[in-house]
Amino acid sequence: MSELSMEVRVQVARLRNLIIDVARCGALNSPLSSLPHTELDPMEVQAIWWLKAESLLPVNALAERLGGIALPRLSRLLDRLEDAKLVQRERSVRHDRRRVRVRLTEQGRALAEQADAVVQERMARLLLPLGGEQRSALVDMLEGWVEAMGCWNRAEELSAAEEPEQESTEQAAVVPPEPRAPRPMHTRSEPAITANAA
Repeated sequence: MSELSMEVRVQVARLRNLIIDVARCGALNSPLSSLPHTELDPMEVQAIWWLKAESLLPVNALAERLGGIALPRLSRLLDRLEDAKLVQRERSVRHDRRRVRVRLTEQGRALAEQADAVVQERMARLLLPLGGEQRSALVDMLEGWVEAMGCWNRAEELSAAEEPEQESTEQAAVVPPEPRAPRPMHTRSEPAITANAA
């Protein structure tokens, strides 16, 4: 940390203290932790939630989203979800069976909607102590932070890296890309917060 300027050091110290204070309030728990479901374990529900959020993920990207779990463990998890008809695996390249992507089935999408409602409720509780303008400013700043880190379109980049340079039109028709939510994201979540506040 010796190469950082004094200004950055002060900001790091302030951020550290803020994280400690936020943790004391119990607000650092992941909104994805312990998503309720009677038949699936929490990791399976989280996998379904991530697939809803990003629509189609390469297996290695899904493993990363789930905290970097080992691929054999993820493979067993996906077997269980496939047996329950919640996900389907697709080979992204016909001649290379190692390249696999995962997407939700209709049944999986319905379950993911339920999980997402719980996540949004938890996130609303975190934002409600702030006024509307403060919430918008916070989300704007977080969007700028994510953009500065270059993470905004990471899922699309990972999916594109899995694609061969030229796919047949038949294969492209089978896997249409789903539209991404427009930015800024805070306009989408604002009604849910207002509804929960009422």
